[in-house]
Amino acid sequence: MLRRLPIALFAVTAWAGCLGPQTPAGKANDAARELNVQSRFGDISSIVSMTSPAVRGEFLSRRAEWGRLIRVVDMELGNFTMIDTDHASVLVDFSWTRVDEGTLHTTRVRQEWSDTEGAWQLVREKRASGDVGLFGERTTPIEVAPRPDVQFATRVIP
Repeated sequence: MLRRLPIALFAVTAWAGCLGPQTPAGKANDAARELNVQSRFGDISSIVSMTSPAVRGEFLSRRAEWGRLIRVVDMELGNFTMIDTDHASVLVDFSWTRVDEGTLHTTRVRQEWSDTEGAWQLVREKRASGDVGLFGERTTPIEVAPRPDVQFATRVIP
């Protein structure tokens, strides 16, 4: 009986790994997650092939300031919708800040994905809501005038 236990454990483990191919929704979700996580950390060159050739130049120019002037603090995939077996829509929430400011901004982006010959590619991307500036749009920097510290005023005792 003890001799059969390792064989049975191996068979169960091997069977669990062979449950079948991934669904189109799973592949689209994985592609969206990989593209957004890699671009968040500034690794654009490894994921540029995940964009449609028609939008590749725009994708690169939109993320040109990421890592230099714009720091993406967090990224979260929101609503994921399969339109049909070859098209998906994803809402992505970005938390980001400009390196010359201390203000945390949030922007929601709608991404459209399409399955082209077995590989999911980003075909459209647009800001859905939130702060402007994530994709290099011109913004007016927030300037705050310095003010004296009034909470703990210093008092000199002679």
